[in-house]
Amino acid sequence: AAMAAAGGQPMDLMSKDLQYLIREHMMENSNEEIDGDVNNAMVHSGQKMHLRWNSQKGRIFIDGSHLTHNLELGDEILIDNEAPPLQMFVPKHRMPK
Repeated sequence: AAMAAAGGQPMDLMSKDLQYLIREHMMENSNEEIDGDVNNAMVHSGQKMHLRWNSQKGRIFIDGSHLTHNLELGDEILIDNEAPPLQMFVPKHRMPK
């Protein structure tokens, strides 16, 4: 629900995909055009997303502000969808049949 509210895509309740949403692109060349398809997409089973931090200092936020990690120039981040599943409490009328 939070991803959809932030401009992401609604997801199937049973999906194991990891959805990401880029809020601010940090491009080395400000004249580069950004492909809209990279703003919001899914990391599917077996896929990984590799990022390289290109600023002096920064922070990555995971699940809003619940988990953060400081970053420095050259740090690399590898993201996949292999985390344990979330515990969800869903009303019976919303459960898939």
